[in-house]
This record gives sequence, structure tokens and C-alpha cells, in this order.
Amino acid sequence: MFNEAPNAKKENGELKYPKCDTVFQLHHEAIWKNPKNRSDEEHYLWLKSGITPTVYMQKHYTDIPKSKKYPIERVLSLSENVSVVVKGEEKNFKFFSSSPDYAFALVADMWKQGKRYERVEIHGIELETESEYRYQLTGFGFWIGYLTALGVKIILYNSIFDSPMYGYEGDVALPTTKIEKRIAELTTELGDDKDRYNQEAKIFLESLSGLLKADTSVEIQKELNELNKRSEQAGILNGRIRESQRYLEKARAMEGTAGASVFSVGEFDGARFSFKKQYIEVQSEAFNLNAQINIHLKKLLNLKKGSKKRQRALTEFGNMVAQLMNKNMLLLHIVGAIEENQYYVDSLKLSIRLAGGGR
Repeated sequence: MFNEAPNAKKENGELKYPKCDTVFQLHHEAIWKNPKNRSDEEHYLWLKSGITPTVYMQKHYTDIPKSKKYPIERVLSLSENVSVVVKGEEKNFKFFSSSPDYAFALVADMWKQGKRYERVEIHGIELETESEYRYQLTGFGFWIGYLTALGVKIILYNSIFDSPMYGYEGDVALPTTKIEKRIAELTTELGDDKDRYNQEAKIFLESLSGLLKADTSVEIQKELNELNKRSEQAGILNGRIRESQRYLEKARAMEGTAGASVFSVGEFDGARFSFKKQYIEVQSEAFNLNAQINIHLKKLLNLKKGSKKRQRALTEFGNMVAQLMNKNMLLLHIVGAIEENQYYVDSLKLSIRLAGGGR
């Protein structure tokens, strides 16, 4: 078991898992000594008690009687034939993204030394929460794959790897007619909001000229905020339409060459995660640009009203605001693209289930 789990109690005070004979606690000691431990405030007292199972830790601690140094050096040698090159720098491969990875690697180390379990069963590790556990899946998969290659019999009590086989299963026909219908529905929902935003944006940018002879910054900020709110739905819908149009082009190309348009869930899922990454990048750019605009505005307001210097500063300010508006609209388009890919992921998964393609 892992971390604080072995000391979990039933309502009557008895241990929930009395048969646990090994626990992995590989965090820094500041974490397991923390009296405000999020899972068990008495975790350190339990570790010190001496009535624990064997506890694999980063080293043997004299105050933890049952602690045992995890054989990290031997475990790292399991993948010494692999190296990674990041930004031109070659590094040793040492990929452990969760505590279970260390347990799997220890099984592999034992296996190579001749201690071969009849089978390995994995219970209670679902890794289903995307925000918290998504990054742990890669390490989990790597070490499960390592054990599989050794010949270890593994029984997984979870659905992590229960998905259609890429290429062989899970591809679903998505004809151009269906995508065209989707685009038509979104376009109807959008209506004339796109043209309205372009008109309002033009009027807003023209209103910045008032800064030449007066301080209208408060009114400008208010109007920009209101314009952003009014354009939110249109921006997201435009993003969804553009993404469906991108898939429509692909579908037409497939139908033209192969006579059918077929997509896999993975394509939409991969695009969704790529857009999420792009969103973070553009959001950072917009934040930095907004900070620059605030600095520039302060300098502009200190210049003489109506002067040529103030006019030049105003022109530059207008260009910066226009860039920010473009960034904000791009963010809405990205949100729309993420939502549209999620729509196709859900639609294809439903089609697979209805067709009996899932297992």
C-alpha cells in the first residue's frame, strides 16, 4: 500500500487493511512528518510506533523502526539503456510519476534477482481524475509495460487500459454530411453576432482618440470589459465552427481518396489537449501584453494633452489594445475548439458503445 493508506481505520477503530505487509512512503520527510498531513495527522506517530509494516523510504530513518531504504540505484539501472534528449541535452531516463511506479519497478528488480511472484494484482489505482492524475498515467503505463515485457502476470482492477485498439478498433465513420449539418447548426446559433462584434470593436478602437485631450481611461476599461462579455458567446461559437470546418476539409479529402470519412477518438482527444496547451501560452501572452498596456497608458496620460508626443503615444496605445483584443478573441476561439473536440469525442464514444465496439 502507499503513504497513509495502511493506517486507515474502520468506524470501530480496527484497521481496514490488516494484511498489509509493505508500504511505500517515498516523499520528503517534511511531508510525512507534517502534523497537518492532509490524510492522517497522526501519520508520523504511526511511522514511529514500530507496529507498521515494512516501510520503503528514501533511506533508513532511525526514528522509523520499520523503515527500509528503497533500492533506487538498482531500480534506475533497469532502464539504463534509455536516455532522453531535451533541448539538446542528453539525460538519463528516470521516469517515476507516482508511488505505484516505484512499486512496479521494485517488482521488476525482484524478478530479475529471481524472486518471481505468481502474479501481480493492482487494486484501487484508477487514475481517473484528469486534473490530478493525468500526468501520472505515462509513468504508470511505462512500468506496467516493463513488467509485461518481463513476462510478469498482471491483473489490473481498473479501466485505465480498457479502450479500443488504435487502428484496429474505435474508428467511426463521420461523413461530410454530418459535419456539414453540425456547422449549419452552429452557424444558425451564431447568427449575426460575428458582424456585430466587428462593428463594435471598430467603434471602440475609434473611441480611444478621446485620450488625446482627456483622461477617459476608466470609461475605456469599462467598455472593453463589456465588449469582451458581449463577444464571449460569438467568439466561442466561431472557434467551434472553425474546428468543425477543419475536420470537414479532412473528411472531404478522405471521401475523395478512400470513399469514406473515418475518424478515431484519439484524433479529437489529441487536438483537445493541444488546444489546452495553446490556451495557456496565449493566456500568458495576453497577461503580459495587458501589463505593458497599463504601463504605456500611465506614460501617455503624463504627456501634454493634444501634443504630438501624446498623439504618437496614443497611436501606439491603440495598436497595443487592438493586439490585446485579438489575443482575447483568440482565447475564445481556442475555448470553442476545445469544446468542439470534446463534442466529437463524446459523439464517437457514444457511437462505439452503441455499436458494441467497447469491451
